[in-house]
Amino acid sequence: MFYALCIALCLAALFIVMTGAGLMCALCLWLLRSLLRRASPRISASLLFMIRTLPLLLAILVTFGFVLPAFLKFEPRSTGELMGGPLLGLAALGTCMLIVMGVRGVRLVWATRQAQKQWQMASTRLHIRGIGVPLYRVDGPATLLAVSGVLRPRIFIGREVADTLTAGELSAALIHEMAHVTSLDNLKQFLLRVTRPPRWTDIEWSDTEWIHASEIAADEAALARGASVLDLSSALIKVGRMGQGRAMRDMIVASHLLPVVTGSSMEMRVNHLQKLLEGHCQPRCDVSGPDHKYYRILPILLLALTYVTCVNAVLPWIHEALEFLVR
Repeated sequence: MFYALCIALCLAALFIVMTGAGLMCALCLWLLRSLLRRASPRISASLLFMIRTLPLLLAILVTFGFVLPAFLKFEPRSTGELMGGPLLGLAALGTCMLIVMGVRGVRLVWATRQAQKQWQMASTRLHIRGIGVPLYRVDGPATLLAVSGVLRPRIFIGREVADTLTAGELSAALIHEMAHVTSLDNLKQFLLRVTRPPRWTDIEWSDTEWIHASEIAADEAALARGASVLDLSSALIKVGRMGQGRAMRDMIVASHLLPVVTGSSMEMRVNHLQKLLEGHCQPRCDVSGPDHKYYRILPILLLALTYVTCVNAVLPWIHEALEFLVR
């Protein structure tokens, strides 16, 4: 009964926190919608991703950082408490939530690996200076140009794309894809798709906005790394004229040069590149250097320090809440 009660409480807490935080984040997205559209692409993409994945992160932190330690510390192993209907119902909902996310994740990983295997069977390995991930020229689909994969990304270039783009245009497109690799955009895309909320929440627009913002941010990062504005704009237009393969792109985890999203991503990006060329705005600086990694680690260290400092004081309150949930 001890372990069954522990699992039920963890699942119930996971569902409660993720649902509550999800509703709050949906409201936050709705309130910040106009502000996010006016922010810089890099900031907008970061905020959208943070808000969308915050419910999952909070649920994991509360469940395994507070609920589980509180139960193990204060609940006697000889407990004879029975699980009531509300607790069983919440635990069942938490189980369903985990199953849905797990099935989505497995399907995405499987489809992505199958697509990569299919492309590599009819491909030629290329070696281009400055491209730090495996690069393949694929016989089909001809219009392919994308970095695919979550943890082990690979760049695939279709035959027609490779033959149509000039050396400068192809270089600019590849630098753009490497910007996605550096920003871990495929991993972010995977998390967004796994944690996609129900359609009735009406925040599906946020994922589309994240794609637009991340693509423009990758364009700016490519320019900051030496790509030509004219070459990148020309590459976007040429690939856009070749057509898009919607069915395959919706099934796999990949950052395409021209992703399939609602609205005209190409027009938006070309207009932004034109503004950069005319000097109306400036591309962001490349912040992928080693000195800036400390700024990314610092918030994690502060969060860990805060947790270690307050966890013992908070655990008794958490256990009281768990007792109320059991009753």
